Amino acid sequence: MIPWLPVLAATALAAALRFGALLQEPWLDEVWSWGLARECSGAAAVFTLRSSNNHALNTLWIHLAGDRPDFVLYRLPAFVTGVASVPLAAWVAGRHGPRAALAAAWLVALSFLHVVLSGEARGYAPMVFFSLATFACAWRWLDAGAPRWLALAWLSAVLGVLSQTLFVVGWSGIALGVAARITRDERPRKLARLAAFASIPLLAFGLWWLVNLRHVFNAGALPWNVVDQLAATASSAFGLPDGRLVALLGTLLAAGVLVLDAWWLAARGDATWVAQLGIVALGPAATILLLREEYVAERYFLVPLVFWLLSFARVLARLSERAPVAALALFLVFAAGSARDLVPYLRVGRGEIGALVRTMAERSSSNPIVVTGNLDFNVRLLLNWHARALPPDRAVRYVPQRELPPAGADFAVVQRTLGPEVPAAIRLGARRYALVGTSRHAGPSGADWAVYRRQPASESP
Repeated sequence: MIPWLPVLAATALAAALRFGALLQEPWLDEVWSWGLARECSGAAAVFTLRSSNNHALNTLWIHLAGDRPDFVLYRLPAFVTGVASVPLAAWVAGRHGPRAALAAAWLVALSFLHVVLSGEARGYAPMVFFSLATFACAWRWLDAGAPRWLALAWLSAVLGVLSQTLFVVGWSGIALGVAARITRDERPRKLARLAAFASIPLLAFGLWWLVNLRHVFNAGALPWNVVDQLAATASSAFGLPDGRLVALLGTLLAAGVLVLDAWWLAARGDATWVAQLGIVALGPAATILLLREEYVAERYFLVPLVFWLLSFARVLARLSERAPVAALALFLVFAAGSARDLVPYLRVGRGEIGALVRTMAERSSSNPIVVTGNLDFNVRLLLNWHARALPPDRAVRYVPQRELPPAGADFAVVQRTLGPEVPAAIRLGARRYALVGTSRHAGPSGADWAVYRRQPASESP
């Protein structure tokens, strides 16, 4: 029996943590999604957008919500599914006892990456929710054979792939587990049942590829290093200090938890272990292989992470039966690691770029205010979004550095990770620009900005 009262307490905490992210400024990918949604002539056009930044259901929601001054409404689907994933994880883990259900709820509630992605107008939080829902409904269908659970598994799979295409990676691991269960049970018509489970999802995946994926292009990601990205993922997922060696040790410990959980499940004849290894062990490798020409970031591993948390929950549950102090200590270590990232994230968030744009308007009489930057696409997109909040009689125009007039820009933006010391001045051509202000962010989403104002010609020898 699932202890719903403490699970609901974990859900309430999850909602509180995620609510803070709901109110923060949007970051690049969210504003990009908003722009894509605004370009669509109708709802159907969302499904033919040829951009890897398009998460179809998220873009559809933004399109239907209309033009808004902030992102709160746009983020509601991610917020609702992110919070709902907490009791859903407890329900999934509840198959292995109330302690596993309780541990799963609190682990997912406190997971740093899940907090962050539940407050973004993107498809990652819904992808996690529908992955858990697909697994839960598939297992219920295998237990009872009720057609309604199969239909719900189908629905979850369709909504999952439309939330974020990487859902397919997690679904493949679930399908392996379903195949293992069907193969080992004594019921007849094994191939027919396996075909029934896979038919609608595979049809949906195929149609999605035909209509959309085969036309999608690289949306412009920067070059990346797989080792650095995996180290960053391990750091954010497990609350570890930065560094490749620490990340490697943390990953090895996490692998040990997964193997121990799989061993215990296999010893009980529970085919859940097949799905766990398929999602958590093979899923990241498949993700890297699929995206080798694109970009890999922490958010792409959310589904393997949430299923690893289910393994961790079962290990904590078993450990608590014999060594409750040790189980509590392990949980507190995880919570402390999450808090290490959560505290600055909830305090600083995605930064205050909007305040810098307002500062530009206050300190310049130019109209339009001419702004340039070191990353044209990124700076232009964020600048244009925040400029919408300026008075109607003030305008901002972004000009790439190579197209600047001899007088230069009124302001120059440098977008890069800012260290403790920020240069007080920079030069663009013959012009000197003095620092006006900075905006820093915390967490995997957001950007650091340093804004510089052009100095008078007499001060720019």
